Amino acid sequence: MIQIPVEMNIVFCADQGALPGLHVAAYSLLERINPMVAQTHLYIFSNALDESDLALLHKTLASLDKPFALELRRVDAALFTGFPSLNGSWATYYRLAVPQILDVGRFLYVDADTLCDVDVGVLQMLDMGDIPAGWVPEAPLPDAVDQAVAKQMGNAPDDFYFNAGVMLVNVEAWRKQKVTEKAMNYIAVHRPVFHDQSALNVVLHDNAVRMDDKFNCMSNMRKNWPVLRRPLGKMDCLVHFLDYPKPWDWLGEFIHPQYRLWRSVLDKTGMNCFCSWHVNPTSKFPRTAKARQGYKKAIKDYLLFAAYTRGWLKQIKGVPY
Repeated sequence: MIQIPVEMNIVFCADQGALPGLHVAAYSLLERINPMVAQTHLYIFSNALDESDLALLHKTLASLDKPFALELRRVDAALFTGFPSLNGSWATYYRLAVPQILDVGRFLYVDADTLCDVDVGVLQMLDMGDIPAGWVPEAPLPDAVDQAVAKQMGNAPDDFYFNAGVMLVNVEAWRKQKVTEKAMNYIAVHRPVFHDQSALNVVLHDNAVRMDDKFNCMSNMRKNWPVLRRPLGKMDCLVHFLDYPKPWDWLGEFIHPQYRLWRSVLDKTGMNCFCSWHVNPTSKFPRTAKARQGYKKAIKDYLLFAAYTRGWLKQIKGVPY
């Protein structure tokens, strides 16, 4: 008999720019959680969202008619003064503060640029012992995009660099082992390119549970395209829309490879009228060279993914067949 958890705690860290993604991520997670779970408690950590934002998200989730609680928690952004920002935001660092604030046994942290098509409730029953976190590998160390950290950790081909976008946190072990303090110190000293993810990879090296890949299916990896071409309800994974632009960013409707998948959930939420070109925090023309490169890659992948899903291309580099 499969044991069903009594309660599931899910954490998001978001600002105004990620609101459309937050609605999709939260709605899809709650929709797929086993209905036998008595309560799903969703916490939003932010220094920018207000009660009207929370009310709209509550309306989105209430449409599912499932038991849930929704709570907005404030984070003092001044804690991260001097840290390198991510696209002008410090929200990525908020997850470091959560285990110090939230008094629960464990929680699942999930990035707002996700869409869930799997029951994450089973993670509540994962045996973690005294290990502070569980997450999914992004790449073997020699292939990791974060090469500075990979080399620091030894660059062994049988060792992995992990993605922090979906992370199961064992709060007591995290606090006892001072993971937050060590990560904050690492960022202050090294100012890593990949922000708190770099720091957590160093601090949690050889001290984390490896979760099943289905709990963080990274959409920018072509090895995952066979799964992403399946219809919603048949993917059995939590999709993570890595890289920039996100589906909700400027002109995402026309260039994001998996926009239709993401939009199919957004249309069920309280933000179903959202368009990227309307005046909002995401409607910004890409001005930096890095941002323009992201758009260039997105357009290429959009064309290739469209051809792949329609059967026009049978072989694409990186796509298993």
